Amino acid sequence: MMQAQYFCSGTLTPDEFRHYGLATEIYTHFTSPIRRYADVMVHRLLHAAVDRDAGYASELTNKVAMAEQSDVLNHRHRMAQQAGRASVELYTSLFFKGKTVDEEGYVTQVLQNGFSVLIPSYGVEGIVYTTSKGDTPALEYDKAAHSLVSSDASVSIGLFQHVRVVLQVDDSPVSANVGSMRRKLLLQLVEPHVPGLSLTETELSAIRATKPTQRSEAQIIELVTTHPEQVQSI
Repeated sequence: MMQAQYFCSGTLTPDEFRHYGLATEIYTHFTSPIRRYADVMVHRLLHAAVDRDAGYASELTNKVAMAEQSDVLNHRHRMAQQAGRASVELYTSLFFKGKTVDEEGYVTQVLQNGFSVLIPSYGVEGIVYTTSKGDTPALEYDKAAHSLVSSDASVSIGLFQHVRVVLQVDDSPVSANVGSMRRKLLLQLVEPHVPGLSLTETELSAIRATKPTQRSEAQIIELVTTHPEQVQSI
């Protein structure tokens, strides 16, 4: 679904006005103008509507100028969102850099090739993938039950299920350029035990004993800030 955008009335057809997230046919901002520039524009438009002699009335009643201003507002809004997401990604990476964290979490989303896990103790979320390219999946997606089930049906993963995972920052060159916080965090399942997917205690001990590749804070900042356009929803 497309994100809601600002536009100048009269530049789009009525069929394009509606948005899935709004319960009204026509909507605009009317909050405190200290919040965002779009609010300031609405207040000025209302002023211009009741006072044609307002100093900025000629520009605000110019459809072409307002359409251009709407495009600027949309662009700046997207840039602010990307900056916020990049900031979360950056500081999450700095916090978990060089650490191996064994934590409990809860399944928040079931996918055909994995599941999302929320780790309440840190307030972060990541994806545990059930298969790699070309590999046979350790869990099969059950559409009817909206869950992931092992081949022998002994284990299933469903919404809100309690799990145990190991969390690390994926420092490999491939994932380092991906702009999503979820992709930057590498989650591996520990419990419940799924053959071919879950880490064994031996593997877990080996991971903890392995000295991670260290990146400086400057390198991590560069990886995040040089690709802001790749930042995606969490």
